[in-house]
Amino acid sequence: MQFDGLHAVADYAALYTCLRQVAFADFLRGRLGTFEARCDPAERAVVFTATSACGQDGQHDSVRSRATLIAVIEADAIVWGWAHPRGEPAGPAAALRDVGARFGVDDFAAPRVSLPPNLSRDQAVDCRAEAIDIVAAAAVESTGISPYWTGRLENGELAVYLLDDVALPEPSFADFATAMPTVMRSLAVNDHRVAIHGMAARRGWHISWRAGSDCGRSPICDVTDGESVAHVEFDRRARPVDFTCELVGQA
Repeated sequence: MQFDGLHAVADYAALYTCLRQVAFADFLRGRLGTFEARCDPAERAVVFTATSACGQDGQHDSVRSRATLIAVIEADAIVWGWAHPRGEPAGPAAALRDVGARFGVDDFAAPRVSLPPNLSRDQAVDCRAEAIDIVAAAAVESTGISPYWTGRLENGELAVYLLDDVALPEPSFADFATAMPTVMRSLAVNDHRVAIHGMAARRGWHISWRAGSDCGRSPICDVTDGESVAHVEFDRRARPVDFTCELVGQA
């Protein structure tokens, strides 16, 4: 699925968004164990509730967060939250529309963005999953809010919400380094170099680029927080092909 306008914003925050989701999942598992989630549209909130009783009173522990509808993924289109009946025309949901207007990105400025037609059932499932990843990363980049949550509406459509009051630690360099080999190949991005550069810029890490062994067509980036260093080598299509890291203070 090619949405160059969306990717221009989403790629920059894709890796950061992914690591925030990992931290969010760890937080929920640590707090609730197994859990279920439900959206409360009237209160504009998402509630995560442990499925087993906790404590002597037999009550189920829960985590509640304010939720902003960013987009709804329909069978054939992305409908932005600011244009959806369940959403709000202003506030965080409108930040993506404002980005589109400011930078001339039509995919953000239009209420609906069509998904590719004539897909098989499996292709449609993959397409919607990729759309969620791109939309979420674009929303995190545009608003600065994370993590996000995806819920299924009554009609089967998928809704993407930003959760704006979940306290999570920011990704550490060790988080970045240990997750990199696994998550980079699964990121829904057009350019992995942009994802790494965006991660480094957001966390205040230094990133530098140098030519690979084929006169620069396969670049290498070096990322450091001032102590640990990560090296990522790319192929000629900007895909990561090798990764090494020197973590200070790690066994």
